Amino acid sequence: MLGVLLSCGGLAQATPITIAISGVVTDLWGSALPGTIYTGAGFTGTYTYDRDILDSAPSAQLGEYYHNSPYGINIVLGGYEFKTAPSHVGQFDMRIANDATVPPMGEGVWDYYLVRSNQNVSVPSVGFTILSIRWDLWDSKHTALFSDTLPITAPVLTDWNSNLLEISFGYGLSIYGTVTQAVLVPEPLTGVLMAIGVLFLRRKR
Repeated sequence: MLGVLLSCGGLAQATPITIAISGVVTDLWGSALPGTIYTGAGFTGTYTYDRDILDSAPSAQLGEYYHNSPYGINIVLGGYEFKTAPSHVGQFDMRIANDATVPPMGEGVWDYYLVRSNQNVSVPSVGFTILSIRWDLWDSKHTALFSDTLPITAPVLTDWNSNLLEISFGYGLSIYGTVTQAVLVPEPLTGVLMAIGVLFLRRKR
């Protein structure tokens, strides 16, 4: 039975990892956003990626991981869900940098963790094009990461000294926030295997 379970769901081809996040809006650019979205408002969300996807970056210190649907990110805020568009092709990516010189942060060596979606929708419609949804983590001590491979756990937020979530719209509108919690969401198979283990122990007793 266990062998059957392990062969289901394309597990040989992919290892989906889902991270749940929550946080608070810290700043807004533009006055045309809905009134339910304001500085101090809380948000929740998840992002899901394939731990086994190939790295497309030539650099030894930087990993670039482009995903197709169904992988992506969603943020629930102010009565709206901002999320990666369904059926997208290559529009969700993650970048993992370990001990790398990354120009946008100036001189020095950094660890870097990026989650980014470039094709997005809102439910209900917010009335503006959503240019990107991204979450950036930077560590100037470059001790947060030990490689440029995709991790199998949630980032430890206290390891990073820069933490910025950004939702960018057309017309110069943007939402900025800080993620205050990030946790790994167990995959359904994990729960199934745990239930099998409990049943097995009960039968032995």
